[in-house]
Amino acid sequence: MSKKLVSLFLALLIVFSMTASLAEGSGITVTDMYGREVTLTEPATRIVVMQPSDCEILCAIGCEDAIVGRGQYVDYPASILEVPVVQSGENTNIEEILALNPQVVLMNDMSQSEEQVKQLEDNGVKVVVSKAADIEGVYFAIRMIGKLMGKGDAAEAVIADMQATFDEIKANSKNEGKSVYFEVSPLQWGLWTAGKGTFMDELAEMCGLTNAFADLNDWASISEEQVLARDPDYIVTITMYYGEGPTPVEEIQGRKGWGELKAVKNGDILNAESNAISRPGPRLKDAAIELYNFINGIKTEEKPAA
Repeated sequence: MSKKLVSLFLALLIVFSMTASLAEGSGITVTDMYGREVTLTEPATRIVVMQPSDCEILCAIGCEDAIVGRGQYVDYPASILEVPVVQSGENTNIEEILALNPQVVLMNDMSQSEEQVKQLEDNGVKVVVSKAADIEGVYFAIRMIGKLMGKGDAAEAVIADMQATFDEIKANSKNEGKSVYFEVSPLQWGLWTAGKGTFMDELAEMCGLTNAFADLNDWASISEEQVLARDPDYIVTITMYYGEGPTPVEEIQGRKGWGELKAVKNGDILNAESNAISRPGPRLKDAAIELYNFINGIKTEEKPAA
């Protein structure tokens, strides 16, 4: 081999080595939903997830095995119940989390404090914050978590599946001027509903309905009088039933003055699958199908009619 070829070979080898070193050093950088940049040298393999929806995203993209700890309200899929629980919200126990030796903690913006975030970061644990409120926010969260885990293609597949369902429902829905009231919190705890800028509002729109409280923003406290005055065509409650006393639907039907509402008179009250419709995650697709089927009189096992 000539000296010239040897020199060229060595030069190429140096360039290749430098490129490989840069690639290794670049790692993975994600921007969380607070605009914070978080960098890891490689995709996360040990993660504590504090929020149910983030756990559902992790599992949907095939990363359940990477979850070494979960917040106390993380309960889906059922197999996740075998993972150790850590206290969440204002009772978050940093020592509990550190004992699990995670690389990353996925936190909700409302459940944890800045001080708790700093404690984790001071101990070498990366913190990624999630706060999806609408469907676009859910897509952002899925992509963010997909990148964090090195599962970008799987994340895009989950998003595409959701979009396909939403598009099919939109294509088959007709706006007949009917309204829906989402009861996020029942009367005994003080009525709360979903306003504009929430994924529930978007589900109503894609099903051809008007949100009875679309004039309010985000999640809002309301009164009985407001519901009665707006007389919705449909009521969707996410109250869970534990097998004792009146069902959530029966409780609404039995409220004083509510018997004159169109939704109550026509029996158009849906006790929705609470976690699917209330969590900003992949199962919003299932919630959309459930709502579509309900207003169109389709049995839940059937798909939207073409």
